[in-house]
Amino acid sequence: MYTKYFGFKEKPFTLTPNPRFIFLSKHHKEAFAHLLYGINSHYGFIELIGEVGTGKTTVLRTLLGQLQDKNYRTALIFNPSLTGVELLRSINNEFGIDASSHYANELLAVLNRFLLEENTNGRTVVLVIDEAQNLDPATLEQIRLISNLETEDDKLIQIILAGQPELERLLSKPELRQINQRIAVRYRLSPISMDETRAYIRHRMEVAGESGGVPFSRYAIKYIYLYTRGVPRMINILCDRALLIAYGDERRDISAGIISRAIREILNLPRNRFAPRHLATMIAAVIIVVFLALWAAQWQSGRLLHVGQSLLSRSPAPAPTEPPDAKTPAKAGGSFVKAPPLSAAAARRISSVEQELLSYDQVSTHLHALNALIGRWRGQSYDAVGVRLTTPDTFSRLAAKRGLRLTLFKGTLDEAIRFGLPFLAVTRVSGELGPYCLAVTAVRGDGVTVSPALFGKGTIEKKELASLVNGTFYLVWKNIGRVPVTITPGERRNEIGTLQRLLKQAGAYHGPFDGIYGDATAAAVREFQHSHGITVDDLVGELTLAALVSYDKNANIPSLKGN
Repeated sequence: MYTKYFGFKEKPFTLTPNPRFIFLSKHHKEAFAHLLYGINSHYGFIELIGEVGTGKTTVLRTLLGQLQDKNYRTALIFNPSLTGVELLRSINNEFGIDASSHYANELLAVLNRFLLEENTNGRTVVLVIDEAQNLDPATLEQIRLISNLETEDDKLIQIILAGQPELERLLSKPELRQINQRIAVRYRLSPISMDETRAYIRHRMEVAGESGGVPFSRYAIKYIYLYTRGVPRMINILCDRALLIAYGDERRDISAGIISRAIREILNLPRNRFAPRHLATMIAAVIIVVFLALWAAQWQSGRLLHVGQSLLSRSPAPAPTEPPDAKTPAKAGGSFVKAPPLSAAAARRISSVEQELLSYDQVSTHLHALNALIGRWRGQSYDAVGVRLTTPDTFSRLAAKRGLRLTLFKGTLDEAIRFGLPFLAVTRVSGELGPYCLAVTAVRGDGVTVSPALFGKGTIEKKELASLVNGTFYLVWKNIGRVPVTITPGERRNEIGTLQRLLKQAGAYHGPFDGIYGDATAAAVREFQHSHGITVDDLVGELTLAALVSYDKNANIPSLKGN
């Protein structure tokens, strides 16, 4: 109705997913990076959670579009309300292989042959199951059996489970703990911010053919954001109704008043002289709730401390105070990082280091960091990569081509150093590609060797670096013994013997190298994890294997202390 009036070629705010209208917010890009990282690292299971309308389908469509080349084979199941056999037939059908059998074992055999053939040809097979919260436990168990199709050193299929928060509750059931424990990469998709809401609206109108003739006022954008909480589907519904109202009133601009009317119509509220007052009260309440929620989230993640330090660096205010719990150092996987106290001179030094980083080309900076880490493992460096070097996606993929892994660790700089392995440190300084990253390749006393060099020097004081990083690190290591990242109790395989040998060299295991993941081996894993500040988990995990690598006396493992 209103497309011709506003000069659109098509409706800009339809609810049907259209690849031409895809808008990737910061959170969508992060979700995409996590999915791609899990796939290219061959972790097996990956989970994507998001509320209704937050854009899970957008992320999945973008991912599948990215994977459409000779290196991948993909399948999408978007109606998972099936029995185990029906699901297997649907999967085989999506991959273009025989799906005629009515028996699960025959369908699995066909799928296994297909996966082995694709693995031999160097292709990664990806299965995406959307709306996975609708799966019943029996079907999820069938999916777990599919994930068991593997070679001695690799997962043959990468499975993405995407769904609403109910999926988390489903997987937390005791009878599904085996599949839940195998999920190595998880991401919860958040709504978009107010600035992204403004950009999202502008993007969709431009794609629809609008050339700047339908302005949304500043307060209209605020009302839209507060009502929709940044959920793209709700933004579409509200903006579509607002354009319809403006068309009916022969208005060319979208004011806060039009948005208020659109909200009333959507909520089916009576239109009377008291309605604006009620709406104003509702919006004021929403503002308070949103502010408190954002404040609490920022405090919990430690961002308030970073914001306070940033403000203090700009004015001669008193020394920063710490929140009550700042005395407790972060543990492995934690989110709060206590920054050491700085003198005024040190604070000025940190500010100059930040400015120094910002003066560097970010792609070149990250290439230097990547090559420094590869070099410590005696790998061949990259002259150029031709891609945007962001963390963890491209770093991980390029490192994997040199036989290396990147494993996420969250904590303090000292805790990252205690692993003894070279690592990538994410800083608080952001550029076009996100945060700047530095390679940490050696530690001698209070001096830390970083790459690229800052101010022409390759060493920075540990205290300065601790105040520069944001608490996110990526350990760089090599799984020389090809030990599985996830091992279930009672499992028997040769690589478990390697795990037992490493545990013995670390002083945590005293039994035979029988290749059986029994009670004694599991107890040794727990003891090692506890002693190294790693979350205790009987299934081993990537961080535990990374920590064990430095104890391998049979290999020449690079250490932060030398060699």
